[in-house]
Amino acid sequence: MATSQPPANPLLSTARTSDSALQVQLHPLVILTISDYITRHTLRQQQGPIVGAIIGQQNGREITMEHAFECKTQELDTVSASTVLDDEWFKERLEQFKDVHKAPALDLVGWFTLGPEEGPQAVHVPMMQQLQTNYNDAAVLLLFHPGAVVNGALSGGKLPLSIYEAFTEPSPENRMDEFSGLKFRELAHSVDTSQAEMIAVDFVAKGGGNATAVTAPSSTDKQAAESGNSNGKGKAKATATPPPAATETDALSAEDEEAIASLTAKANAIKMLHHRVSLIRAYLSAQPPSYLTDALLASPTPPQGPPNPPQTRTAATATTPNHQILRQILALTSRVPLVTLSDTAALAREIAHQSADVSLVALLANLTKSVADARAMGRKFAAFERARTDKGKPLAGQDLGSGMGVGVGSGFGSF
Repeated sequence: MATSQPPANPLLSTARTSDSALQVQLHPLVILTISDYITRHTLRQQQGPIVGAIIGQQNGREITMEHAFECKTQELDTVSASTVLDDEWFKERLEQFKDVHKAPALDLVGWFTLGPEEGPQAVHVPMMQQLQTNYNDAAVLLLFHPGAVVNGALSGGKLPLSIYEAFTEPSPENRMDEFSGLKFRELAHSVDTSQAEMIAVDFVAKGGGNATAVTAPSSTDKQAAESGNSNGKGKAKATATPPPAATETDALSAEDEEAIASLTAKANAIKMLHHRVSLIRAYLSAQPPSYLTDALLASPTPPQGPPNPPQTRTAATATTPNHQILRQILALTSRVPLVTLSDTAALAREIAHQSADVSLVALLANLTKSVADARAMGRKFAAFERARTDKGKPLAGQDLGSGMGVGVGSGFGSF
């Protein structure tokens, strides 16, 4: 009789997740804050754990994680290397964030830290108990996995993080001593993005193309700087190395940043498509031999890539078919011909006709504008000529008076 094996992580609960579990909505600003905190902590070579609080809203069993901030910690004891929050500092900082985010009102919903993919460790238990006892009994833990990012173990666009809820579970021996009843259960989460966050994420993505790699200072550089400073101010000035002058080619133009952002988005889309197609292929390849009708999928090794040792797939080693997933894959593949070019020559002719129509419309618009400009110029020239002709021609009364005066004077003068 087979016995159930205990989980690899003793802090994870083996109980089945109920349908009324917490539903978590994660916002991108929390992820950006965690990423920025890790980057600054690494480049500055700071000591201590990476710990922060997450604020949001909680409506029943629904939790939204909207903002995050880093926290000040203190050691609980030197033996277990466990840390807890500085209560006085944390209360003041939490009240400040509550005053800023009043509409809608945000409160503490959880905290984040770093950890392995196996789940929470014993060092995370004291801080979790502190938050549940003093601030929120339903606080959740967001565990970021830096190892998954370094090893490149992510696939399918999965984020390198997990969210856990903590609860008290009686031990099999009914012992309720310290840390014996606290268990963690992983929660499913979804990413929710508001319009303001979309603008912020787009700005960060575009600015990533103009980012500059910064190398952390080595211990030799630090020792040289400290020795230079100890020899006096003048000595330090003489031995200090001037920073490299920035050139005009270091900064990218707006067009270059836009092109880099566009190419990066296309590259990510192609990578995501490749991962999804590989996932579908791997799923189909794991089906029983009776379900496979394609020779490429039925072959033990793929047609491309490094050679693998021959494997024999039997009905015992194959996965159990899921007809709903297979129907979805069939519907997806049936739509492929709709996006595939069947007649490239006809498409080229259609594009040429549309291009010619657009050029003709643009030419007619320019011609109409030129005709209108010529008519306006003609009207202005006619008005100018009429005004110049009228200015040189005398009035009718002035012609009559001048003629009579000249005739009378000349007549009397002759007598």
